[in-house]
Amino acid sequence: MTPQEVSEHLRSLIDDLPERSVDRVIYGDPAATVRAIAVAWMPYSSTIVAAAEAGANLLVVHEPTFYHHWDLDAEPVDAAQVEAKKRLLDEHGITVVRCHDVWDAMPDIGIPFAWGEFLGLGELVTSVRHYNVYRVPMQPAGAVARRIAARTAALGQEQVAFYGDPERPVSTVGLGTGCISDPFALYGLGADLAISVDDVVRAWVAGEWCRDTGRPLVVVNHAVSEEPGMATLARFLGERFPLIPVTHLRQGLTYSAVSG
Repeated sequence: MTPQEVSEHLRSLIDDLPERSVDRVIYGDPAATVRAIAVAWMPYSSTIVAAAEAGANLLVVHEPTFYHHWDLDAEPVDAAQVEAKKRLLDEHGITVVRCHDVWDAMPDIGIPFAWGEFLGLGELVTSVRHYNVYRVPMQPAGAVARRIAARTAALGQEQVAFYGDPERPVSTVGLGTGCISDPFALYGLGADLAISVDDVVRAWVAGEWCRDTGRPLVVVNHAVSEEPGMATLARFLGERFPLIPVTHLRQGLTYSAVSG
């Protein structure tokens, strides 16, 4: 098994993958023999080292390696750092494969499904590509937000942001797929409360609108929302390639909270 074959297998899971997709071998030797696989949300430099320490020579990631959605096909934001990261990958003999578009769209176990399962939201009532809406027992929005925070604490985020009226009763909760989590789209699909991520929500747009209307919005860290999907991706690869060791390098919250 080679990194190219792993990438092609993943790409084959979605029939209507965009013709131009970021899902491919990003860097390294596509023809190497895969000894072990590490799976992570973001290929930080520390993650590359951890993958090598785990014995992996293939790192399957969800997000970019080189600081741009299109990785090396884009103008680098920091050419010197891009070269430094290439050298680190070369030093450890690691090839990077990205699985982003596929795992965002993967039915049942992809990003939005894994996120909803992790939150324990229950009955799925509406599902369109990248967006899911769940039925929950009627309760105040603030209670739902506290429940979400209790779950995200396990991934390092003990508090979530909340906009809107905490007393507003809700019976449906909608969530998206990382950056594809527009709260207005979720409300349009029937969600009483929307869950979005910090890379999407603008305080002067959705924040202001939710405060004016009372519509509840919970905002979590992007990485936290997608970490459950990395766990399902690691399990999937382990099941599809049972002779190759697979390690999930758990990451969770991407920033550190600082108090005065």
